[in-house]
Amino acid sequence: MKLALCMMIAGWALISTTPVNAQPADADCTDLGATLNQQIDTWDYATFEQNGWRKLASKDCFFEAGASIVSWLNAHHASASAEQTRTLRYHAARVFAMTGRNQIALLHVTHARNPDQAEDVINDWNGYLDAFSGWLRRDITLVRTAIARLETQQVDETGYKPNLAAAERFLTCFSRPYASIETDPTCIKQPDITLGLRASPDFE
Repeated sequence: MKLALCMMIAGWALISTTPVNAQPADADCTDLGATLNQQIDTWDYATFEQNGWRKLASKDCFFEAGASIVSWLNAHHASASAEQTRTLRYHAARVFAMTGRNQIALLHVTHARNPDQAEDVINDWNGYLDAFSGWLRRDITLVRTAIARLETQQVDETGYKPNLAAAERFLTCFSRPYASIETDPTCIKQPDITLGLRASPDFE
């Protein structure tokens, strides 16, 4: 599973003018989620990725985005690949964390791990998830341990150690809400890297 967060965040810009705490009306999100869920059973993975949870998240309907992922996984558990399932579980963790539902997010992070990841893998995905898990558990020692593990990786072709900068957000902004970790560039150590949840291609 190639999810190098340091590559994903490079070049992302905070272009959203909507404050993080400015959520749409609950009724609007509920209606959008209900309309989307009527179509989920017939959508394949690619269609759901493009027109499903990302569209809800781009409108700040984070809980509904997470709920739609759960619904899609339930409807397609027999056909979804292990990588597709892990990827969606990770994104479910992110959007649920955006709503402050950290225990639900933690459950999804646990299922996002790759049980087949090699010990000497170049891109340590599970190490990044350990940092995320540590933040959700409010365990700063676990976050630091995960970061130390990621620091042992080799520099990749982009000049970064995979997922390290993304994991360091959880330590830099440990006491702040998850929305800050996703959207505030001050949570990123490197001054030339910014991260934007709604502005990123990942949520469009």
